[in-house]
Amino acid sequence: MTPEERLDTQLRELVELAALVNSTLDPREIRRSAVEASTRLVGAERASLLLLESRRKQLYFEVALGDETDTLKRVRMVPGEGIAGSVLATCTPEIIADVQADARHLGLADTDTGYVTRTMLAIPLSCHGEPVGVLEIINKRGGHFTAADLELGVALGNHIAVAVENARLYERLRKGYLEAWVYAALLAALLVGLGGWLLAVTS
Repeated sequence: MTPEERLDTQLRELVELAALVNSTLDPREIRRSAVEASTRLVGAERASLLLLESRRKQLYFEVALGDETDTLKRVRMVPGEGIAGSVLATCTPEIIADVQADARHLGLADTDTGYVTRTMLAIPLSCHGEPVGVLEIINKRGGHFTAADLELGVALGNHIAVAVENARLYERLRKGYLEAWVYAALLAALLVGLGGWLLAVTS
């Protein structure tokens, strides 16, 4: 594949993902598609999406490509902890050329899954200035991650952050609508009951 063909493929991936973000509110479909796209964009073996749980302020694996997804979902980190927590706390994307030699690397995922993380793009996700999570793109095929790879990862991360926030907003609106509907139904039942009581009293 020539550099021009590769660039055309990468741009098409980004356009397709942007279209997906704008066409569906299914958060799982968006997140998984985005993580899968990240590996194709930069030629990586795997990728993971960690999201920040707002109540407990912990990072957890929302999507992890590979056979160990269920295992990784049990891992929890706080901002500042590990490589993911570090880039989230500083809001600075990084290329980690040697993950095993990085002092921040906790090794929890590697220990639990047996998969060795050698190189990584760690990209913090934020929306409207608020931290959302971290995209980790793991193990470049046949080489090392480049500054161009990081730029692509950041562009993709921006789409993911918007998709995550849109899905969360939709969920809040949906819950608010359901709550309002329940309150309205209870009020209607109360008024009907009160009306029946008044008729019984006045008759």
